[in-house]
Amino acid sequence: MDYWIRATVASGRVRALATCTTLSARSAQAAHRAAPLAAAAMGRVIGAAVLVAADLKEGGTVRLSADGGGPVGRVVAEAWGESVRARVDNPALELDLRQDGKLNVGQAVGRDGELVVTQETDALQVWQSRTSLVTGEIGEDLAQFYAESAQVPAAVALGVLIGRDGQVAASGGLVVQALPGGGEEAVAVARKFERLSGISHRMAAGESPEEILASVVPVPLRWHGRHYFGFRCRCSRERSATIVQGLPDQDMDQLIEQQGAEVICNFCRHAYRFSGDQLLTWRRAR
Repeated sequence: MDYWIRATVASGRVRALATCTTLSARSAQAAHRAAPLAAAAMGRVIGAAVLVAADLKEGGTVRLSADGGGPVGRVVAEAWGESVRARVDNPALELDLRQDGKLNVGQAVGRDGELVVTQETDALQVWQSRTSLVTGEIGEDLAQFYAESAQVPAAVALGVLIGRDGQVAASGGLVVQALPGGGEEAVAVARKFERLSGISHRMAAGESPEEILASVVPVPLRWHGRHYFGFRCRCSRERSATIVQGLPDQDMDQLIEQQGAEVICNFCRHAYRFSGDQLLTWRRAR
């Protein structure tokens, strides 16, 4: 399974998070039959959502949405407990590579929009933060979120490697944040992050997120245990039935004439089919 892990450094004045999201990014790509560029965008947003969700108490949910007006459309990931899921408006998008040979996630997502982070607790308390996109590459945009909305200076690295077969080969992320009194240490780490490249390549070569994190932060690190998660969806036949039952009479009548309805989950693409007889029973019960 994928996981995230927390660490503190510099005598507790700097905190860090590292995550491996390879399996979740692969599952998202498979569910949406996504082209490499869209898969990379989803993988980065998955990593960002997991890093933010790591700060929530048990039972909370983070929904992270990036919509910069680019051709890939809106990219969304939700993380809660031991689960994460994601979707993208245009999973088939393909663009030319950047001049450095990398996938152009920034152009795909665009920067004329916002990174929206919604945090919900198990007590149904909801907070939402909106941050203007900086590059659309997600890593820099998440750092901007921490600086503006969370009021915490942070250095962020997110990466998704696509293999020669067009499938996700490795995916993960790191974030280092300054706590009160840790400003100088955080600045030193941020400078190292600027020189950090190829996080996903290093993971594909066998390095763990912990090993990569240890290469850019002061030692010693105090680790606080791994937390495992995987790609799962919250959709169900019952929830889909509720959606259909809530349709206006006119729409319900039209579906009955068509001999049934099908609800397809936007996150996992699972289809739930309801027969015309089921719809007729629900219609008569109104």
